[in-house]
Amino acid sequence: MSRAGRLLFVLGILIATASGFGVFVLLLLSQPKPAEVPTTKVVVAFQEIAPRSAISPDQVGTANWPRALPTPAGAIEDPAEVVGKLATTSIYPSQPILRKMLIDKAEAKETHSNAALILEKGSVGTAMQVTLKSNVAEAIQPGDRVDVIATFRSQSTNPAAASAVATQRLLADVLILQVGPWPQKPQAQSGGGSSTAIITVQLKEQDALILEYAVLHADAITLVLRPANDHDLIPLEPVTLDYINQRFGFKLPR
Repeated sequence: MSRAGRLLFVLGILIATASGFGVFVLLLLSQPKPAEVPTTKVVVAFQEIAPRSAISPDQVGTANWPRALPTPAGAIEDPAEVVGKLATTSIYPSQPILRKMLIDKAEAKETHSNAALILEKGSVGTAMQVTLKSNVAEAIQPGDRVDVIATFRSQSTNPAAASAVATQRLLADVLILQVGPWPQKPQAQSGGGSSTAIITVQLKEQDALILEYAVLHADAITLVLRPANDHDLIPLEPVTLDYINQRFGFKLPR
């Protein structure tokens, strides 16, 4: 091949390469860009935060919240407003932290009790004594939810009804505010190896009256621990001697 032919050949390769690169650039520029979604910064939990615990810097951060969605009422943009505050409730990873979930340490110490500050509006706190059995072998912790089960015996003067006994769920999905006294003190151990304690629960005021009546008049009260984040309730049938006879085939006389 002559020198002129070689030059033409090389020139053709360069032109083809440049053309291909140009086509690639045009295709790249013609690709539709993803639409930018306007967002707002909100403070969220990076780790689970226990109730009444001070929030540390490594437990929180910011996330982008789409402006097309309503921003949660009381959301916070700056993590500095959260760090050092006390959580009033359990806060879970990725959950936005709201102002109502926080207590200022100084306010809690100087103007209100911790219990009063963490109570939800429309509710009251009440204490009840529990035993090793009735508080699920001391498995119950602040922030847990329990059902209250009570056994009542008939107060009728009719001999036929005087022995009637029924066990039923009395209150459901009750929030445990505290286990032990306020502030927390070591629980005294009894000589028999079991222990008794005081727990504080959050209830609607009418339910607080129901619990007080049961404490005074029920033959027995016990607590059952609910799974975390399970608030679903199923209807229960009171358990009586007739129920035991019918379901399990006992033929005990009434």
